[in-house]
Amino acid sequence: KRLWGYMLGFILFYAPMAYLPKLVYYLLYGKWLDMTVHSICFRIPLEHLVDGRLLRYSSISIGGMLILLIIAFFFGPIFCGKLCPAGAFTEYLSYLIPERFKIDWSKYVDITPIRYGILTGYLLLPLFGGVVACSYCNYYVFDLLVNFYLQGYFVSLNTSLLLNLLLWFLVLGVFTKGGRDYCNFMCPVGAIQNIFHYIGSKIGCAYAVRFNKDKCVGCGKCVANCPMKSITIKDNKAQNSIHNCIICGECIHNCTVKAIEYRREK
Repeated sequence: KRLWGYMLGFILFYAPMAYLPKLVYYLLYGKWLDMTVHSICFRIPLEHLVDGRLLRYSSISIGGMLILLIIAFFFGPIFCGKLCPAGAFTEYLSYLIPERFKIDWSKYVDITPIRYGILTGYLLLPLFGGVVACSYCNYYVFDLLVNFYLQGYFVSLNTSLLLNLLLWFLVLGVFTKGGRDYCNFMCPVGAIQNIFHYIGSKIGCAYAVRFNKDKCVGCGKCVANCPMKSITIKDNKAQNSIHNCIICGECIHNCTVKAIEYRREK
């Protein structure tokens, strides 16, 4: 089901299909135009959330970002766990790499403060004249690789995009446990979704992955299958960090004692 979701995400957001921005633009302006991933980019309006330049950008992008955050508030970052093909690409390719060649970065660093630290820098950098939305975007690199190289076009990559390719695909991608450490450390869109998800769960109106400690036997299958490494075992019971859970459902699917549910707080 997740694989079908990622294929749907590719059709909706990526050129040459990009049917979602095409449809929105047609409904707003009566024109059916060719569009790219930039036409409904979530990162560009997010980058200018605090510098006063947000309203200069496309209403489609701003509206898309708001809808994304509202969905994250009530249901979690399901875009990351169900639709984003850029994150899924390295996750599925990582399954082909033998375990002995993969790094578990969560053993060496605490993911959450780095995740939110990168987001903070991303939001504040435009105040000092810097912009990195496209230069360090794995979404954009994925778009270049799939929709240009495979169609026979030559696209030059500048230094930042080459570095981004190295980080996203190799260092924090296929050679990591779960294949999604770029999502964990460097994706501002995922990080801000988790903030809204956290707020919604604290208020009690959000659906979230929840563990039944009475049923949990501490077998660790959920830990082994979590691509974001948001689950740990403490006192022989599994617990989940809402700060980097993407609602992918792998833990629920692999729990043999049915101790994990996706639901609101009872």
